[in-house]
Amino acid sequence: MTPEDAEFLKAFESCTLAPECWTHTAHIHMAWLCLGASDFPTALARIRTGIRRYNAEVLDKLPEYHETVTVAFARLIASRMREGQDWQGFAASNEDLFVSSPPSLGAYYSSHRLMSAAARRSFVEPDLQPLPDLP
Repeated sequence: MTPEDAEFLKAFESCTLAPECWTHTAHIHMAWLCLGASDFPTALARIRTGIRRYNAEVLDKLPEYHETVTVAFARLIASRMREGQDWQGFAASNEDLFVSSPPSLGAYYSSHRLMSAAARRSFVEPDLQPLPDLP
């Protein structure tokens, strides 16, 4: 982890990251850093906790947390991480994760399933194709 990565993660986790910096790319970067620092269950717990806390304390948007989006993206990111690859290399080789239209999860989930109340509350498996296995 570079000093810049550590600074970004610290700002996110301490809720000092400016709201305008909390973009889709920032979500992916944060998850990539957490996933690179520990095993999947530990990283996922850190990702969940961080997003919920940031949403509540900085954005005042705790109800907008979406469990299925969080878990599915974490699984996609983890399945694509390569040993020795830095953030720029990961981002360059996974451009589809950064495109918001069509959404990256559209290959796995129908809109109806992904936008359901059940998917927001707890993780639901995709209905179009399975998510990649974890390494």
